[in-house]
Amino acid sequence: MSSHFTSGLFRGRSFAAATAVGLLLAGPALAQQMEPLEDGFPNRPIVLLVIDEPGSADSVYANQIADAATRLSPQPVVVEHRVDFTNFGTWEGIAWIRDQGEIATDGYINYVLTLPDAMVDMAALDIESMTGQSQDALNPVIATERVPFFLVQRADAPWGDTVEEFVAYAQENPDSVRHITGGPGGGMDAAIRFWANGLDFTVRDVIAGNPTERALAVASGEGDITALPPDVLRPHFDAGRMELLMGAGEGPFGAPWEDVPSAASMGIEDDPFSQTRTIATAPEVSDEHRQWLYELFSAAAQDEDYIAQREQVAALELIDLDPEEATALADEGLEVSIQIFRDLGMYWGDQ
Repeated sequence: MSSHFTSGLFRGRSFAAATAVGLLLAGPALAQQMEPLEDGFPNRPIVLLVIDEPGSADSVYANQIADAATRLSPQPVVVEHRVDFTNFGTWEGIAWIRDQGEIATDGYINYVLTLPDAMVDMAALDIESMTGQSQDALNPVIATERVPFFLVQRADAPWGDTVEEFVAYAQENPDSVRHITGGPGGGMDAAIRFWANGLDFTVRDVIAGNPTERALAVASGEGDITALPPDVLRPHFDAGRMELLMGAGEGPFGAPWEDVPSAASMGIEDDPFSQTRTIATAPEVSDEHRQWLYELFSAAAQDEDYIAQREQVAALELIDLDPEEATALADEGLEVSIQIFRDLGMYWGDQ
């Protein structure tokens, strides 16, 4: 399978590239409070919904960017959590938001999601029939950061500790490597499929629950490899129970993983399988209100205290994708995900 991502689109604008000119021209003005629009928006608090538990990676992110945005906004940005949705919480969350009426259509309820993870759901199942929401219901405001997934292995793997040794072993022993997965339909499972295609190896799937459970399975030697984000894998890496073979995208990944090869360095072009953390709103929100929200969160993401907080996350890259760029990333993510499932003979649309 060949990737359909264009390299310029996936890379987007790094924080430095996107904001250097603005910082030079605007200077202290960036710290000034934004004015409401002529129609009065916003005239009440803006909600940033986390479709996850308090303390999760999305929750920490939401609270940090909400604090920065509140310093700039004429109305506070408040974080709320919903933990009562199912495995397809993004799409169920969109449905719930749209049911809230004018408060949603005006842009007062926004939510956090990661791309391309949400689009993998749509390739795995008929999400529209299940939730009533189609691809058109996704209305990104801004994507502000990217955290790569990593291909990780147990520390005592028989093939060694490099991706080249792993691939050679997997090719010589087809379907023998135990891939701990949450099952088709997740972003990390799709990442393994994408990398396996690019590096030409096969694995044997072993279903083992959520990312934390999968990390424990690999760290304990019950599995051989999996794909994980930095916050989940880090404790096992620090304990010497897990090794990193490769990271998504182009790298480099910074300390302590500056020597970990990237997918691009291994010949896998335009790898989309990072967590591109995004803020989105209801599809009915006007372009004018959405643009105001983009400018608010874009300025918040330039706050020095916020940047210092986010830089504590290993391998994180600060970016700035506007609504059109984030939408294009989502669309391309769905296209690649559908191709992955078609290659597996599992795309629901072909059944």
